[in-house]
Amino acid sequence: MSAFWTPNPQALAPYLHSREQADKCLQIIAASLLPGMSEQDCELLIRDWLRAHQLFDPARPPKVRFAGQTTRRRFGLNRPGKRRYRHGMSYILRCDAVQNGHAAKASLSGPASAELAPLHSRLRDFREQLPQALRRGETPQQLARRFPGLRQHYRLVPLTGAPPEGNCIGEEPLIPGLWQWQLTFNDGQHSVACSEFLLMDDQGPRWLTATPDHLLDNSDNDNQEEAA
Repeated sequence: MSAFWTPNPQALAPYLHSREQADKCLQIIAASLLPGMSEQDCELLIRDWLRAHQLFDPARPPKVRFAGQTTRRRFGLNRPGKRRYRHGMSYILRCDAVQNGHAAKASLSGPASAELAPLHSRLRDFREQLPQALRRGETPQQLARRFPGLRQHYRLVPLTGAPPEGNCIGEEPLIPGLWQWQLTFNDGQHSVACSEFLLMDDQGPRWLTATPDHLLDNSDNDNQEEAA
């Protein structure tokens, strides 16, 4: 990649602020998660928090998924949005925070358990290896082939600084710009996820933030008694 473009830090700041708010929202809602709450209940709590802080975009609704239920499901609670959180379940909370047109995604996996630890480790490994692979000229798809169970989605974020036009999502190298990345690892029963900003400029590919500690939720929800 030729060195000819570096974004203005002021152009990046609003995206980082939106990202911080999205992370804060999910951490607060995860700490409020109680047995008996449905996925839809949790999505509404996230929506209301974003609305109260003027960060909600109806076109970007929050998503919540529970998995790995250890107790028998009741009839009618098998549908998306209807699963209820119970002891032993894993979960992924996702949301977008949008402020003055600057949107940022966030994902929070939980709980911090032995079942999720291997998936979380693989997610961190991919995250660490991606910038190095891009510097070597590899594409994200080429690196992903070495990580079974990975799903990744990424898009170019609107940003001032006149980067080249185009939105390269195929097998070609990424063009310079700010990219929003979503990673999900799944082992067939549990999943973990993260959402990050990757910057491609004349300094090479790099994540805008250090490896976050909050990717795996440490809330002590599983010690709470199940709802009757």
